[in-house]
Amino acid sequence: MSSYACRGRFIICLTFYSFLQYPLHTILVFDSRQQALPVAWVITRSVTKHDTSRWMKALTSRIHSVDSNWRIGGFIIDDPTSELDPIRNVFSCPILFSLWHIRRTWLKNIIKKCSNTEVQREIFTQLGKFMYSIWSEKNPMDVLEQLFQDFVDQTTFIQYFKSFWVPKLEMWIDSIRNLPLASQESCGAIEGYHLKLKLKAYDDSQLDALQRVDWLVHKLTTELHSGYWLNLYADESGSFPEVKAEYIASTSWQRALHIPDEAVLFDHKEPLSAKVASQKDASQMRTVWNVGSEFSLCSCSWSMQGNLCKHVIKVNMMYAPRKDVQPSLSFQSFQRVLLDLWQKPLDDSFSLDLSVAWVMQMQERIQKVAELAASDGIAQVAGKLPIQWANKRGRRTAIRRTSPMCILPHSNGSVQRDLTLKRNRKRRRLSNFSG
Repeated sequence: MSSYACRGRFIICLTFYSFLQYPLHTILVFDSRQQALPVAWVITRSVTKHDTSRWMKALTSRIHSVDSNWRIGGFIIDDPTSELDPIRNVFSCPILFSLWHIRRTWLKNIIKKCSNTEVQREIFTQLGKFMYSIWSEKNPMDVLEQLFQDFVDQTTFIQYFKSFWVPKLEMWIDSIRNLPLASQESCGAIEGYHLKLKLKAYDDSQLDALQRVDWLVHKLTTELHSGYWLNLYADESGSFPEVKAEYIASTSWQRALHIPDEAVLFDHKEPLSAKVASQKDASQMRTVWNVGSEFSLCSCSWSMQGNLCKHVIKVNMMYAPRKDVQPSLSFQSFQRVLLDLWQKPLDDSFSLDLSVAWVMQMQERIQKVAELAASDGIAQVAGKLPIQWANKRGRRTAIRRTSPMCILPHSNGSVQRDLTLKRNRKRRRLSNFSG
């Protein structure tokens, strides 16, 4: 974890998996390819502020024992009920919100509860308009009410949405408005990890293993953790070409980069749709609807399972430079944050100083990203960074191998025993000196 922080490519992702019987939080880091690597898991009794603050403080204390200069670049959450105060107090970093969870859940239930393909993409398009209206002058609830009127015959989905989502939509809207949104590339990396975790978890679901914490710890620390770091070793050393190729193509964003521009065909008669030729069979064409929106829908099987497919990402990459295309959701949220900082009253000196500090920090990070994009590789950018030396204790303890599981602080009894041992050693030293 500390090594990624020193190279400036570190971010923590917090998510809660409801398919397990207990809260599980995953700590991910993003490498240079924007692949999500799990480095720690935290299993807690609850997600209250007290328990959340406890394991976060234990995590930072453990890392600071190795590297006292450790710091992170950001914290991504995908649950609006997550406690933000412990994150701000412990990590002192920007908090971003990911729309991956809500997009996937909406799409899966649309496909499950609506049998007509045209109705599926129309409802998903309307939900996308609802999401984009959060930063416009329109009232998002008016857009949602229009959706209920247009698809009143889809009783199964409308009843599900009204009973499950409408009561907590205000909470989701507040989180989306108040927090910057993570990019679609980050959402694709989180999705890749989440699907791999579910695949490993459901392997032993018939044995009632999901109820057992020891089984979960074994799965995470042996199969899942070792598999990811084998992929990372293959990528950095080039020892296993097949493993490296599979690792690079493990996210939809990376798979979209391998699609040539010639394989994407835009129809001028239908400007909001496009076709993508298959790389394995050129005669097969995938259709993407609602082009230019992050709520686009593709006809491929991967998208019909609720996932973010490579065809949607590739089409939006080519469609984004057009002038009539609305900006991405992450750009709109980032723009709102800057406007809110700019509109702070001049007579409030504390808010003004805080706003200027945030703007300067964001400007510095944007310059680093622009410099990295214009350079031939990360080595040129990393060579200009100042060298940070760790203290003697950090250099001595850095070689120790640590477990990926987060260990909570010792109990009061263990602390008392440690203090007793220190007193006994001090008394022996004093007796030797007096003799």
